[in-house]
Amino acid sequence: MQVVFEEEDQFDNPLGEEQESRFYSCQVCGDNWLSVKEKTADGECTITFVHQMETAPVLKRVAHMSNAVVISDESVDEWEYFKGDKPVDEAEWEALLSDRRDTLKATCVN
Repeated sequence: MQVVFEEEDQFDNPLGEEQESRFYSCQVCGDNWLSVKEKTADGECTITFVHQMETAPVLKRVAHMSNAVVISDESVDEWEYFKGDKPVDEAEWEALLSDRRDTLKATCVN
């Protein structure tokens, strides 16, 4: 997968919280997603990945961790998966993402 990302904005909060967002585009399947990293003053970090169509979020997953970098799945304390705002299990989320990317690839090819 070839991914291009654009670094968005990074905000430093005077209370010690940081936020950073990035927009990613896959040049193979045409998928786009946004990541939003939020780090609290106590060092806890969440990174939310949102795949959307137009302005409606379709798929979302949230990484809860004690460091600020996802090196591998082992560096994430807990993942949460959503379809819209409804929680789903990992297998269902992965299947939905795969279907989404298959549809996007088919659209890009035609």
